[in-house]
Amino acid sequence: MKRFKIANPIGVVILLFLTFAISSCRKDEKQIETTNKVSDITQTDVITSWNSTLEVIEQAYGAYRPCPVTTLGGYLGLANYELCVQGMPDYRSIADNYPGLILPKLDNNQQINWPLAINASSAYMFGKFFPNDLQKINATENQLYAKYSQGISSEVINASVNWGKSVSEAVYNYSKSDLVTFEGHLNLTPAYNVIQGDGYWIPTFPDYSPGKFPQWGKGRTFAISAADKIIPAPIPYSTNPKSKYYAQALETYNFVISGTEEDKWIAEFWSDDIGGLTFSPPVRWFAIATQVYNNSNCNLEKALITNAKIGLALSDAAVACWDNKYKYQVERPITYIRKNIDQNWITFLTKDGATPNFPAYPSGHATFGAAAAEVLTYEFGHDFAMTDRCHEGRTEFRSTPRAFPSFYKMAEETAISRLPLGVHFRMDADSGLDLGYRVGRKVNALPFGK
Repeated sequence: MKRFKIANPIGVVILLFLTFAISSCRKDEKQIETTNKVSDITQTDVITSWNSTLEVIEQAYGAYRPCPVTTLGGYLGLANYELCVQGMPDYRSIADNYPGLILPKLDNNQQINWPLAINASSAYMFGKFFPNDLQKINATENQLYAKYSQGISSEVINASVNWGKSVSEAVYNYSKSDLVTFEGHLNLTPAYNVIQGDGYWIPTFPDYSPGKFPQWGKGRTFAISAADKIIPAPIPYSTNPKSKYYAQALETYNFVISGTEEDKWIAEFWSDDIGGLTFSPPVRWFAIATQVYNNSNCNLEKALITNAKIGLALSDAAVACWDNKYKYQVERPITYIRKNIDQNWITFLTKDGATPNFPAYPSGHATFGAAAAEVLTYEFGHDFAMTDRCHEGRTEFRSTPRAFPSFYKMAEETAISRLPLGVHFRMDADSGLDLGYRVGRKVNALPFGK
């Protein structure tokens, strides 16, 4: 047998080292293209950027405030969760909870870049809900696409984008089967069974707009049942100055005419009622969630799941709250107070349209806040302290940031803020909080975990 002499053993070592290095680089390139686990991705801007885009776009869409925008949050949250669930080993699909929802199947041989897929899904859903704002939507999509497609093969890019769009399209098609909420923004004030008599809601001073979204309480829910919507009946109507009803009206009246600067700050800080000036109350909680993700340095998986659950919770909260609003049709304080206490009384921001045009009981602010707070508490803990900077720097109203020791305290303050504003009774706030917390707990109890 012929033997070969190794003339330069050092050269062989160098050659072996270079071979190993090239191999390692190729593995790194694979890791750049995709990762099997969503939790390995530390950046959350594919979630927060779309939250911020929602905050900007929704300000101008009065027809979406406050109910239809929660539908976007619910279905987008569901789509983004389902398209990523195969990259989250500790979680499982919840699609079986929704008969009629048919999702595409992911080829196990395909590599998916999860941020690119989420981006494509979000752009698709936003485009369906806000077709008049495609320029803003495309700007967000393109910015995130440019960032996450760097160093990625065209094969992985195309697979990721197609996967995200296909799941979002399937979920959007499923949304069409709910004839109550699908394109509900096109009919804001359909006819409903108006209850006549003292104490029942009528259009309010100063614009006397008709009741908004009376049909919404019959819409689809993601986590709650019809029984979960049930709340105690409101305090019986009375004009007796010694009655509980009169006492609640008097409390709201006094808040407005003699409230402290702190009361006024709280009222304006949480109002979010004025289209074109701020986002709506439910979108406020996506803005809060964005701050939480940034402050906690959580990974993409945590932000994705939390955002999805907030979307589902807010959507169910809208249905449950509006079901009760039009079941009881309780009048607004301004109607009762001007009739029974002070005929010239106005709410704190009446000139800006701060008396919403739908019944009072329960409070939507309280219901939305409690539902979102329950989710955020479940995901980030009871003692997650934060300063809400949603409106920092605004000069049109009191926007100085406020600090909170927990999400529950935030929910309680947004609920009580409606009294110094003059648009709710205390019973509206209390019942809304209770309803919202129950909605949030139901969403947390969905079978996400394995």
